[in-house]
Amino acid sequence: MATFYEVKQLICRLLGRRNIDDNDDDITLELRLYRGEQENKQITIFNDELLELYNKVSNMKYNGLELYSDETYEMALDIDYFTIRDQEFPLISDDNINGISYEVSYPTVEYSLYLLMLIKDVMNQQQGHRSRIPPMRLRRRPLERDFSNGESTLETILPKMIGEFSLKIKVKNRIYTSLNVFTRMKTAFVFEFMYRTGNALVEFLDILDMFPMNNIMHSRSSETQMDIPPLRKYTEDVVDYYKQALASNDPYIKYISFYHVMEYFYDEVFKRKMVTDLKNKITHPDFSYKDEDKIYEIAMFVKNRLRMNDETGQGNELESLKYVLKEYVSIDDLKARISTIDPNALNYYQNKKVAFCNAPVIGWLDSEGVFTQIAKRIYFTRNSLVHSKSGKNKERYRPYQDEKQLQLEIPLVKAVAEAIIINSSEIV
Repeated sequence: MATFYEVKQLICRLLGRRNIDDNDDDITLELRLYRGEQENKQITIFNDELLELYNKVSNMKYNGLELYSDETYEMALDIDYFTIRDQEFPLISDDNINGISYEVSYPTVEYSLYLLMLIKDVMNQQQGHRSRIPPMRLRRRPLERDFSNGESTLETILPKMIGEFSLKIKVKNRIYTSLNVFTRMKTAFVFEFMYRTGNALVEFLDILDMFPMNNIMHSRSSETQMDIPPLRKYTEDVVDYYKQALASNDPYIKYISFYHVMEYFYDEVFKRKMVTDLKNKITHPDFSYKDEDKIYEIAMFVKNRLRMNDETGQGNELESLKYVLKEYVSIDDLKARISTIDPNALNYYQNKKVAFCNAPVIGWLDSEGVFTQIAKRIYFTRNSLVHSKSGKNKERYRPYQDEKQLQLEIPLVKAVAEAIIINSSEIV
């Protein structure tokens, strides 16, 4: 990890002062006159204040871009739309029942310093190459403007110097909170944010993803206010699939990612259904282990139900999808959610097949067959996307040519994925 003097040097360099001595002196920096201002602005970096902050951060725990303690957690988010930033942030949600608070805003001074330490580590690893400071979203001139009429301290300077946003989680009345617990809280907040706003909330992968050396800037969609804290615990893997779907503009990736949410539960639900049905049969009063015909009937039941894959032991995927739908999806709730996404979608699914794969229409009023029809429409479409055999041109998805029609299927799989994520979650 970068030393105190290395971090001090980096901060001064970012603010326009190079080659300071490695000592414990305070450093006064002068920002050049910003247009319209009457006098230059001075910023003083007090050595003791910076050292205290450095020691505090050094004693915290970290994992990649995650910085946490027993009661706090912080993670950088990739949010780039400045107009929305100014209008909508900070986002604050308080779970008073469980003593948890969530906030999306400029990073804390501790997290800002931690990121600068990571940046310096990368620069140290590049010794022998041309050392270059990664581009900041907000650099010197915005700093000059922001602090020309106000007090300039480390707490105001460093977050604006970083220029990114972060998710902050704080817990109350707990002696210790593990990283796994914080991660579950983060996953819950991220999913409910995306569900409520329809926008992706994306985490940076690492410090080079956050501050790339080639000056490539990221571009993400805007976010809106979310003032209700999450009260459920979600499966992190399926939230990641959901996040991937929202983050992409490609309907192909969206569809496959939403489908992965459904596929995630195939084995679990299929096996549960299989065991339940088998128990019912062998405990039925008509069953007798002495009756060879009954034993054979059980054997055929198992064979037909599994249609075994010798390598994986997984059951039939279409049947598995239908079981997952029946387990987690309410048709009335599904129809309501689809209508909020696209008011015309329900009528379209009821009257139009998916032409490029001949997936069936959905009879919403058919209480007996609706789950089968939904499963077939989703599964046949999925197969068309992932299989590209030339001998099945009538069932093969053709990128660009079929893209608009595939886009019409997104509300269905999105609403199904959301229902599965929510109904498979646990109440906090």
